[in-house]
Amino acid sequence: MGVMLAAECPPKCKCDQFKVNCRDRNLKAFPNSLPLNTRYLDISGNSITEINSLELSLLSDLVHLDCSNNKISEISKLHFLSIIKLVYLDLSYNNLRRITRTTFEPLANLVVLRLNNNTELNEIEEGAFATNLGLREINLSNNGFLSLNTSSLRRLQGLKFIYVAGNPWECQCTIVQLSEWMFNHNSSFPDGANTFCTLPNSMVGTHVSKALIKIFTICHTPLDYFDYIFFVAVGFAIFLSGIIMASIAGIIMVCFERQRKFIEIEDEIEIQYQSQKSLARFTTIKT
Repeated sequence: MGVMLAAECPPKCKCDQFKVNCRDRNLKAFPNSLPLNTRYLDISGNSITEINSLELSLLSDLVHLDCSNNKISEISKLHFLSIIKLVYLDLSYNNLRRITRTTFEPLANLVVLRLNNNTELNEIEEGAFATNLGLREINLSNNGFLSLNTSSLRRLQGLKFIYVAGNPWECQCTIVQLSEWMFNHNSSFPDGANTFCTLPNSMVGTHVSKALIKIFTICHTPLDYFDYIFFVAVGFAIFLSGIIMASIAGIIMVCFERQRKFIEIEDEIEIQYQSQKSLARFTTIKT
């Protein structure tokens, strides 16, 4: 273990006690043979496409990880299982597309999370930050979000700053939560003044925080005279069809009942006729 802890610095990187700096080294793969006592790792500014989960899992004392300005497209909780002490994580300027409910699950001590400038990132699953209760700052600016489910973020009592500018926000019913949150907690959104609606055309250029009234009007359009007429007509049609169906059913039942009684009468007449016929024959024989 002593030898491993004092391992040589990875090629092209610079190491200084607990710090490993691989910034702008033209790396195409995650660095290998990292000292196990590494607490600060900077691999930003390279062409790395994926995080080596095995290599990273050995760094149990890591508190600062900068992966910005790379070509990383996928991350999962498997990459972070052993670095539970991590406080700072920068994944900005990559090719991330989606954050799942379990992606950051192991990072219970995370304080700063930067996901900005992932232009294809447009989805964060509900409950994605359920275990990151210490999160104080999250950067979601300059991504591809049209809307954002804020439920998970609102549960983070310690969250102080949320950056959301530069996204193509679609200011319709799906963005009501974010608009209301920004309006009521303006100080938590340092870039709120630069956060605009881009869709629909009638909302272009409107601040997301000030779009709530217009959005509410769109999502809760009052009923006009023709709407009430339509509802009355539909109700009357349903009522009338019910009466018609009930009448038809009644007529069918009456017809069946009459047919049954008619058959019973015919059977009774036939029985009487046969009885009289038998009696007449018996009388003839006796005579």
